[in-house]
Amino acid sequence: MDYSVGFNSLINDSSILFYVSKKDGTILYLNPFGQRLLEISPTDILEGINLIQFYANPEDKNELDSILLSGKTIFDIEIRMLGKDSRLITGHEYGYIQKDDNGEQIIYGLINDISEFINLNLMTARLNLELADTNQKLQDAYNTMAQQEKMATIGELAAGVAHEINNPLGFIKSNSRSLKKYLEMMTDTFTKISNNYPLKEIENADKIDFILSDIKDIIEENEDGLNRIATITNSLKRFARMGDEDFKTDFDLNQAVLDTLNIAKLQYKYIADVKLELGEIPMVFCNGDSINQVLLNLIVNAANAIEMIGSKDRGKIIIETIKENNSVKFSVSDTGPGIDASVAHKIFDPFFTTKEVGKGTGLGLSLCYDIIVQKHQGKIWFENLEKCGAKFSFILPGGVNE
Repeated sequence: MDYSVGFNSLINDSSILFYVSKKDGTILYLNPFGQRLLEISPTDILEGINLIQFYANPEDKNELDSILLSGKTIFDIEIRMLGKDSRLITGHEYGYIQKDDNGEQIIYGLINDISEFINLNLMTARLNLELADTNQKLQDAYNTMAQQEKMATIGELAAGVAHEINNPLGFIKSNSRSLKKYLEMMTDTFTKISNNYPLKEIENADKIDFILSDIKDIIEENEDGLNRIATITNSLKRFARMGDEDFKTDFDLNQAVLDTLNIAKLQYKYIADVKLELGEIPMVFCNGDSINQVLLNLIVNAANAIEMIGSKDRGKIIIETIKENNSVKFSVSDTGPGIDASVAHKIFDPFFTTKEVGKGTGLGLSLCYDIIVQKHQGKIWFENLEKCGAKFSFILPGGVNE
């Protein structure tokens, strides 16, 4: 049975390049797929076109032919050829050599074009990278949105609490002023009475001086407490003005520090003393709501770091603000354990935390980084202090209004 017809059909209809050439590379036969791939016509073949010229590196073909001429068979060797419009073709070449009837060495080979497979893999890898990047951006956007929503909710609650406290605070302060006036009237009246009547004839007269004096002290203490409440509620209202994150206006950083300390007082009052070194700085053109979040995170982190030590001695938090050229710099340092070198490189990464499960959501430094660096084109960094503790600083560049 003659099998040549079937083999010829297989070679002619195949999507694999089949060739026959002399040992110098002159093409004797090239199947239709190979002709299309390399754009070689039957006429070109008859004119003695050389296969070597289609190799991206002709030396590769010479090396392959040397292998064949040594009596070995080429098996699954990766090669690169130049096709239509200098398109790079990657393939696997197989070949062997034998002598024809005239004793001339003839090379028989086939090249399996795997360019599309490689391009598909490259495209898949690129799409996977793009998908991973998109997922990361979506995750970052979600985290930012969730944080903003949480802060907006806190801001609304804080503003509502401040408003509700202010209402009774107003009439309590008014009543306190009235009591103070009444006390002055009663004191004046008692003085006049005591000048006209013997005190011994007035029941409990010996206690009246003490009572009037004590009432005065009570009213003054009440007024001090009311003023402190008013300070806290005003800080809450200023801190809670959550608006458009892209909205920027003149911002008093020193006042923001004071307001934040009032809000975060419960976090540090029992474990640390705060030392303020607030310099004479200009107003900063920025988004105050976002900067308030950064201040709160950094101050609370400083308090948490001191608490981690568990020392009986009170820690210290030092807050500084200074003007540097056309920028304003803020720093907060603590007497905590500092930042461990093993995690120092990732403290600004999303989701990173040094806290145990159930102990809070973490340092919040990725949010600080996003606000300072991404939204305000500033800089934020940290340094471990020489003796103990860490110091976090940020700079808000430009946009400073004198």
